[in-house]
Amino acid sequence: MFTAKVVLAIAIIGFILPITIALYIAHRQSMESEIELASAMSSEALRRADESGRQSIAAWERIQSATKALDCSNAGIALMRDVDMDSSYLQIVGLVVNGRLACSSLGRHEPAIPLGPVDYVSSFGTQVRLSNSLGFNVKNRFLLLQKDDAIAGIHPEELIDVFVNRKDISLGVYGVSSGTRLSSRGFFDPRWLTRLGSKDATVFFDGHYLVSMERSKRFDLAAYVAVPKANLIARLMAFARVLVPIALVLAAALTFAIVKIARQRASLPTALRTALKRGEFDLHYQPIVELESRRIVGVEALLRWSNRDGPMMRPDLFIPVAEESGLIPQITDYVIKRLAQDLPRLSREFPDCHVSMNLASSDLHSERIVDALRKLVQTRGITASNIIVEATEHSFRDPDRSRHVLAGIRELGIRVAIDDFGTGYSNLSQLTTQQTDYLKIDKVFVDTVGTDSPTSQVALHIIYIADSLGLKIIGEGVETELQAEFLREHGVQFAQGWLFHKAMPMDELLELIRRRTVS
Repeated sequence: MFTAKVVLAIAIIGFILPITIALYIAHRQSMESEIELASAMSSEALRRADESGRQSIAAWERIQSATKALDCSNAGIALMRDVDMDSSYLQIVGLVVNGRLACSSLGRHEPAIPLGPVDYVSSFGTQVRLSNSLGFNVKNRFLLLQKDDAIAGIHPEELIDVFVNRKDISLGVYGVSSGTRLSSRGFFDPRWLTRLGSKDATVFFDGHYLVSMERSKRFDLAAYVAVPKANLIARLMAFARVLVPIALVLAAALTFAIVKIARQRASLPTALRTALKRGEFDLHYQPIVELESRRIVGVEALLRWSNRDGPMMRPDLFIPVAEESGLIPQITDYVIKRLAQDLPRLSREFPDCHVSMNLASSDLHSERIVDALRKLVQTRGITASNIIVEATEHSFRDPDRSRHVLAGIRELGIRVAIDDFGTGYSNLSQLTTQQTDYLKIDKVFVDTVGTDSPTSQVALHIIYIADSLGLKIIGEGVETELQAEFLREHGVQFAQGWLFHKAMPMDELLELIRRRTVS
């Protein structure tokens, strides 16, 4: 049973859990959104760098294919101008002589413009000068890429002209082999460059920035984008403002449901005692048929609680509570009392029809049940041969004790069936030592017969075990003709389930058997 402390703990967990999940989802969504943005920005910057490199190579190849030697003739300058005009990223194309720009797509340069030292040479052999005004304008600087004596100039800002309204985000393009930045804006930590390694792309959080890096597949280039932690927090809060209120509503509903269920469960023992006093329990009987003839040969007595204060409650809900509360003896006595009233009526009209009653685990651990059943079979109009008691495998967790009680029951002339076989705790060695007459195949296994389910063969194994031990077999929960025919073909004698009949009160049962007998 739930104690007040347990209920409180469950309620607290039920309240906190949805909020925790909401915050987790908000955190994950915010990270995924920022990662998606950073990846898109780094991909675009890298695309621009790749396109600049491609256009530079195309310019060099076009110049080389058009003339044996580039010179500053009118034809040479015209060629450089044509190449420049056909390139969207190249700002200037020129001829280098002795480290000076002699002429370009802008015309002849007299005197020639000194280019200064090369900053680094890429792994492709391209000589790179990072920032050079070419003497035109200090603010208008070029990134110069030289191959042999041909040079191409690019405005570095063109490479990172991405999401220009997001000044809070750092962005850059760098040479992988040298680690030199070709163009960048915002904060930069040189330690980021070591995180890419040999990977094509990576995303990481260094404690202050979410960094996305991507390597070019063609050139000695890579791009990075760094989103500050403040952006992540702002995005998290935006998601949280949407998700947390929803989580609060769910948490309140879940907490209310937990408390309500706990109260209901805590009050069930009292409700059960009251129901026993009021006689709110009824017995319904589900027919058991012979599979070969479909003739009704027996019935299983099933307890139903018609709660006056609510809908009918299922046995799988109140029986465990009754076991925990020690009310099983009273419920068993109630069932036996009702059987004492109903059995004589059934036996008078249909003396060959037996009745099965279910015993709980605690019933098989006490001699008390033997005395109660002895009084039942001594009732006028009732014979022991018309009674079968059913015990689940769970009842055999103490095999020595249950064996002694079952022996006492069988001495009364009452037969014994093991219910739900294959789902409990007993094993084959225990089964051979228990004095039983029937095995009932659980509905779980009947449902899968004739299918490709991994458990479809379990029913066959149970049938084989029962045959080996000389036990009769009852298939439970039969709902289709396919299941019924499968069981019959494999030697199962009896079955029950909705295919044949549902459980019903005694009056309806008697009328059903009368009709079937007449027909």
